[in-house]
Amino acid sequence: MEPIISIKNLSVIYDKGTLAEATALSDVTLDIFPEEFVIVFGPSGCGKSTLLYVISGAERRLASGEMRIKDKDLVGINKKDLINFHRHSVGMVFQAYNLIPTVNVFDNIILPLVFRGVSKKERNEKGKELIERFKIGHLAKMRPNLLSGGQQQRVGIARALVNDTDIILADEPTGNLDSQSAFVAMDMFTELNVANKKTIVLVTHESQYLPYASRIIYMKDGKIIGDVKQERKRPDYIASLNEDGKGENTDAVVAAINIDRLADFFELNLTAEEKNRFNDAVKNFAAKNMNREELRKVMDLSYKDGGMGFYRQTALRILQEIEKVMEISELLNDGKNKEISKKSKIVFNWLFSDYKGKFSEIQEKRAEEAIIKRIKDVCSLIQFQNELDKPLSEKGAGLNSATARNATKKLGIIL
Repeated sequence: MEPIISIKNLSVIYDKGTLAEATALSDVTLDIFPEEFVIVFGPSGCGKSTLLYVISGAERRLASGEMRIKDKDLVGINKKDLINFHRHSVGMVFQAYNLIPTVNVFDNIILPLVFRGVSKKERNEKGKELIERFKIGHLAKMRPNLLSGGQQQRVGIARALVNDTDIILADEPTGNLDSQSAFVAMDMFTELNVANKKTIVLVTHESQYLPYASRIIYMKDGKIIGDVKQERKRPDYIASLNEDGKGENTDAVVAAINIDRLADFFELNLTAEEKNRFNDAVKNFAAKNMNREELRKVMDLSYKDGGMGFYRQTALRILQEIEKVMEISELLNDGKNKEISKKSKIVFNWLFSDYKGKFSEIQEKRAEEAIIKRIKDVCSLIQFQNELDKPLSEKGAGLNSATARNATKKLGIIL
């Protein structure tokens, strides 16, 4: 696969030849591929934002090196051609939102289309599509100064999408947000990556957002010091869930989640008192009586302070899995949408999201058939595990025992 962004031996030097000379980027080489979710991570002043602004075309003080986006050479390009190219190729989301204070939300979103000379009819159609998607229609006529930080960032993300570019660049997009709004923003970038197949390049110095990335670029002193691909399976079920929206059947979702099995899946080994606290927190979150940040605090706080006392990374992993469980549970309890074959495919992707092997076509088919049986309640969990564990010659999925057991424990949380 050819990279969508290719940088070779790139250096950026400010005030070159003066006493104030400073190297912002030093001999950086980096390839970014289509549909990756890349987080560029490092401390303040490490060069990560400079790298992002070089890619965006805003930073042109290049001392040396090469840069190509979608196989177009951007180092020697003139300013006018660069602007036109980026309008069609790159969308930008800023920490400070950068909304125009004198115009309303709707006009802020469609402003890039005005610069491109798009007709008023097409601008209005695209604007309406985006405000509906991001559920900000009620804000359309308001000025940015009347919006919360989270609302302004939603507008900023919508504006970055209005040209429907393949690449979305985000410079510290959570920097001015409260914790809850920050996670909402990160979830939106994940959806854009998964459902819309956008290449995301996001800069942050906050490590709690690293699990969202499929790849992490570590920077220090203007240099790349690490490049790590995470074993993160793309959560394909997110795209399917967002086709029709999430279900409204909250009571059914709460009832469907087996919290004892959820605790067992994470091997938490809770005491009776701890289990009660865990059960209450998860049920309140599933019933929408508790928001994401409140649940995170319960998982993270010490037991004497009313929490579960989990390590921070454990708390984050549990929180993310609970959200996935809720999404899958809503899908399965929504009788109005999606035939069972689609549902089984979504459940399959969720069950095996951490599986490091590769399924053959027949293995995937038989695993999905077993999932359908379980959804229809025509087989028990033990029978489901046996279907996965049986060899292909006996019409099973031919998975090893550990994989079959883990998938069964996971499915048992909701079925």
